[in-house]
Amino acid sequence: MSTIVTYEELKAANNCTRLGDLEKCLRKNGVRFLYGKTGIYTTVDALNAAMGLKSGKPAKNQPIEIL
Repeated sequence: MSTIVTYEELKAANNCTRLGDLEKCLRKNGVRFLYGKTGIYTTVDALNAAMGLKSGKPAKNQPIEIL
């Protein structure tokens, strides 16, 4: 499971104080997020995907190398 990035962590990382500003910033950068009781949240994998980085998981059609 991916590591959750909380609303407070997202606000601090993006230097945003208002929910609307943070939502706008995340949308502009292509970060997928969800709404929860304490605000919005996302995952490290969603942040990595927005930056074009791959997760450590192989694609469905890729063979898995077992050592």
